Amino acid sequence: MHSPSRSLRRALVFLAAPLLLALVGPAALLPVLPAHADTAPPEEPTSVAAHYTGLLEERPEGAAVVVEDTLLGDYDADELERSLHEAFGRLGVDYYVVARAAVDDVASDAELLPALQDRVGEPGLYVLLQPGESRVQALGRGVDLPLREAGQVVSLERLMTYHTPLDTKADVFVDTLTAPDLHERAQPRWYSRIPAAWYAEQYVQDLKLNTSSGPGVLGEAAAAVAGMAATLWAVLSAVRHGRRARATEAGYQGRPPGDRALTVGRFLAPVVGVLALVAALVHVHTATLPEDERRETPDQRVLAPYVHDTSRVERVAAGLAQDPLYVDPRVGAGVGDLTGIAERLSGSDLPVYTAVVPMSRHDESGGDLEIFAHALHHVMDEDGAFVVVDDADGSDPALEAVLFGHTLGEAVVDPLTDVTGYRFDLTTRQAVEDLLDVVDQASPAPGQEPPPPAEVEYRTEPAPEPSRLSAFLSGDWSMALFVTGPLSALALLGLVWAVLGVRGRMDTIPGRSLRPRADRAVRRAARALEAAPADHAGLDRSLRETDTALAVLRGAPDELDLVGVVVLSDRVVRRLDPDPDTAATADLPVCMVNPLHGPAAPQGRGRGQRPRERQARCASCALLSDRARDRRVLMVAAPSGGRRPHLELARLWVTSGYGTSGRLDTEDLMGESRVH
Repeated sequence: MHSPSRSLRRALVFLAAPLLLALVGPAALLPVLPAHADTAPPEEPTSVAAHYTGLLEERPEGAAVVVEDTLLGDYDADELERSLHEAFGRLGVDYYVVARAAVDDVASDAELLPALQDRVGEPGLYVLLQPGESRVQALGRGVDLPLREAGQVVSLERLMTYHTPLDTKADVFVDTLTAPDLHERAQPRWYSRIPAAWYAEQYVQDLKLNTSSGPGVLGEAAAAVAGMAATLWAVLSAVRHGRRARATEAGYQGRPPGDRALTVGRFLAPVVGVLALVAALVHVHTATLPEDERRETPDQRVLAPYVHDTSRVERVAAGLAQDPLYVDPRVGAGVGDLTGIAERLSGSDLPVYTAVVPMSRHDESGGDLEIFAHALHHVMDEDGAFVVVDDADGSDPALEAVLFGHTLGEAVVDPLTDVTGYRFDLTTRQAVEDLLDVVDQASPAPGQEPPPPAEVEYRTEPAPEPSRLSAFLSGDWSMALFVTGPLSALALLGLVWAVLGVRGRMDTIPGRSLRPRADRAVRRAARALEAAPADHAGLDRSLRETDTALAVLRGAPDELDLVGVVVLSDRVVRRLDPDPDTAATADLPVCMVNPLHGPAAPQGRGRGQRPRERQARCASCALLSDRARDRRVLMVAAPSGGRRPHLELARLWVTSGYGTSGRLDTEDLMGESRVH
């Protein structure tokens, strides 16, 4: 009889083989079984960066230049590629350069270069060149190049414009990178910290005509200067006339003070205005404008295929020969899923060739979809509907359809127009479906040819280029001439008036400036005495007045004493002057409005002159109204405190007219000045 344990072991031995087969069998069969669809790794969609990476990898390593065929309207691809190699080869580092026309694709410019750098994975300089930009975009990996400073210099000095050719941009950028003074040129300008300095700098740069808006800005500036000059002439003429009239009424003899300056300003204002206009016109007609840098494009053809280069057209045509739907690699990730469109085109009785390509004004067709469709038909030599779609980012596509050997009834011509052009708020798939709904209604018409593209008709009679004069006058001239200019003139006059007002206020209340002024006046008088001949008629009087001034100055003079010292010293200098006319003014009465103004002007009997107006005053004060003259009266510190007009102080200085209407007694002055 068997024990229970032995029976259990025998049973396990018999079961081991089936259990092992059940566990190992499926695992062994796994390699030969088809994988489930859910476990397959997703395919990476074709991206713009991947497209350019593939093109760069086809070039020599470390010296890769890709010139996209969207530039074939403005450039010869081989020649541009050679120029770019020459430019960047001077740097002595590996370089990867992409030259393309700027379109609104899904890969922004800011993302494209980093993506290329990551995908290529090699050290070197990565560059993106695009027309219509005043810069060169560049990134470096493992290279010692001052890219940031070079970009700053290009921007600050505006070394490039929107119209600068790509080969010239490359040369300028490389020259800037290798400039020995690059670091100094990249430093912020001294005016960068001033508020609104960027606006002033922009305005000045526009006047240099290195921007497209420069001629218009220069025209506005010239008009503003002309308006300002006319306003200044009118105001200065009115001021001069008024001053002359007041001088006549006051009985003033001779030319009013400031009349010469007003006359010169009145003459110079229109001269400056005319010269500004002439100089601006000469500048705008002789300067090199940004448009002058624009690369001369080959003459556009007026016969089929209407383009001078069919390289890109042939590439697209080869794709359409294999599949009626061609999607350019550059826009493959932006247009979305077009599987339904591809199936519909394959099953259509009417041949419909649809190309989704990025368009640019720099390409062989000038960005015109209709011309590109005609060029495709010319290369393929097939009848059917040729549809061109410009959609790089999957939004607001532009469509154009041209029928060859087929026709649409008159009733559906307008619907075809309705579904071409820009289709806003539609995807590429939706826009093409709407177009195909109309194109499907076409019927064969062997030999039927559409009219030439509308743009080609314009080529036979091109519009005249705008003149430089029209660009100069393109700004708001009336606003600049009649508003900006006059307001600027009034602001300038207001500033001058304010400065003169501050200066007049300082003369009215000189305060602390009196002591140094008196010291300087006495030193001038001493030098004049030393230089005067011993037989000078006024030498004795000048010595007495100088001694009096020195005696008062050595004591404890107050403000009125200091004024008297200045008057006496200036009188000595005038009396001893070699010029007889200047010496003759020494004994004239001093201006009693403010003795610091100097001698009074000779006055006759003016019309309607009141006794108050007979007071001695300088020519400048004589032309003022009573109210304005009262504001110019000299104010000095009074013994009782505060300030009072000097005429209200019963001091010997005032009563003697500062030595012109009565003899100054030195002892009395020293007593008043408390000199011991």
